[in-house]
Amino acid sequence: MIQKLRMVGGIAVVTATADFHPLRQLKQLASELESLHFEGMVLFDLLAVNGLAENRFASMKFTGQSFDKPSFSVESEINQNIKSEQDTIAKQDHTFLLGSVLSSTEIEKFAH
Repeated sequence: MIQKLRMVGGIAVVTATADFHPLRQLKQLASELESLHFEGMVLFDLLAVNGLAENRFASMKFTGQSFDKPSFSVESEINQNIKSEQDTIAKQDHTFLLGSVLSSTEIEKFAH
């Protein structure tokens, strides 16, 4: 099962799922991050809701209490280790892939 929030170095990586779109649930996510005493960059992996499009990854700063919405940015250059980890996690969860917006052809290509 996909872990929706994980820490990678000083970055919080949030993974969207078929029933969790983090950009639509920022208040809830902010509460979780605040309880973890997190402050810094949050990277959103939107594979489940945006597919393999250029806007798969986005980021926003978290102040420790709330998101700095003007800092929102679509990310075109992602740390390769983070991207590779996210890809591996997704490929290992077939239920996650089936619930995503990816077509069966895209899933087949992505998973291999």
